[in-house]
Amino acid sequence: MFLDKGNILSELNKFACLPGVMYVSLYSREGMGKTRLIQEFSSGKKVLYFKAAAVLYPENFILFRDTCARQLDAGFLTAKKFSELLRMLAKYAQSQPLAVILDDFQNLLSGNRRFPSLLASLKKRYEDSSHLLFVLCKLYSQYEKESSKEEHPLLLRPFSFFELRRLYPDMSMKEQLLLYSLTGGIPGYLKYFPSSCSVTDRIRDLFFTETGALYRLPPVFTREYYSSSAVIRTILLSIGSSRKKLQEVCDRTGLTPSAAGSLLTSLSLCGLTERRIPVTEDSGSRRTLYEISDPVFRFWYTFVYPYRSEIETGLGSEIFENQVVPALEDYQKIDFEKICREFLVLWDQAGQAPFPLSAPGMWWGQHPTKKRTEYVSIAAVHEDQILLGTCFWTDQWIDIDALYGLQKHGSLFPHSRKWYVLFAKSDFVSGFETISGNNVRVFSLEQMCRLADTYMGY
Repeated sequence: MFLDKGNILSELNKFACLPGVMYVSLYSREGMGKTRLIQEFSSGKKVLYFKAAAVLYPENFILFRDTCARQLDAGFLTAKKFSELLRMLAKYAQSQPLAVILDDFQNLLSGNRRFPSLLASLKKRYEDSSHLLFVLCKLYSQYEKESSKEEHPLLLRPFSFFELRRLYPDMSMKEQLLLYSLTGGIPGYLKYFPSSCSVTDRIRDLFFTETGALYRLPPVFTREYYSSSAVIRTILLSIGSSRKKLQEVCDRTGLTPSAAGSLLTSLSLCGLTERRIPVTEDSGSRRTLYEISDPVFRFWYTFVYPYRSEIETGLGSEIFENQVVPALEDYQKIDFEKICREFLVLWDQAGQAPFPLSAPGMWWGQHPTKKRTEYVSIAAVHEDQILLGTCFWTDQWIDIDALYGLQKHGSLFPHSRKWYVLFAKSDFVSGFETISGNNVRVFSLEQMCRLADTYMGY
């Protein structure tokens, strides 16, 4: 089954239908399903795919020219430089629509920083006479830096929990939740979990045996990508399964705040960690928490790293049953918060939210009188309005006292119009919303799944 997560395929197909010379940037990290997306997009179209190599620019020119000659027309062999090749592609696309996919685009850009200007010049020259689409496949790490300057940036994201459920329709809700916690909806990790598997059994085999594919992945990755791999591992270990302040990372690693911050930024560019700030703060805020955003790395540094000695000596199954399985329920709490934020995005897109919910996140700050830090797990702001939410990862039904606790946090925002939303893994006592008032909404997990299916058109 192919699901068009984020409607990326629909967007690409839309651009492919437009006349003129178009170019869009597709940002993705490894394992996000880019190859499958390209295959789906290429179906029924005239497509030229070129994967740029990490070689000198002239060598990439030769590779690209020869690819054009093999897949389109031998006449491309007469081209002497890239600008000429691009003009020949535009002329070729005058007779039939053509999509050119330039994968690993950074390898072309590193050899010639003027390459984007070549595309811009081509667009201007052939805007009325050609039907040519360039798809520039770029690194995930460049998205935040470049996307605001581009006309058509597309980011390939993981599957949401509600999309993952469509991929595993026969799996129990409990197993779906555990699978999402382990993979974060990343296609490259989902491939290890066939639809007929027991997620618990696969976790044991993949993480707690010496030959398990995901047992070896994190240490191999850090060794290949970071010269200071020992420091990187210690940073990830210091964060573990919960969010940490920068000073907490420094205390564990012995690094200065400057050094730790620099390495955490490097990890975030690879999609391994994420920097979180309160929704009421701007991006330069110093009130920052860090978390491991890659689900496999988060699980590994929480449950696998401490027991490597036992796993290497064949005791992984015992460790898994006695130490890990009892802790899995509590471990998933932070992932339930993420699921609730995903639902808020769908709720907003369906026009049901009380105000535009731009990137729902968290809030934390100092209580003015109690002199302690207060945390709100779900928060969103828009102008003079704020939404505050909380998530109950429990099998117990939730009563009205839960709302009173959330409303106490509301007193920290005296000048904002406040909305409250409560989420529960189980359900709420009868009449909860009737008692609560018009500015309160409650959602059980079952209700979120049902509404999400409706919002997504399933």
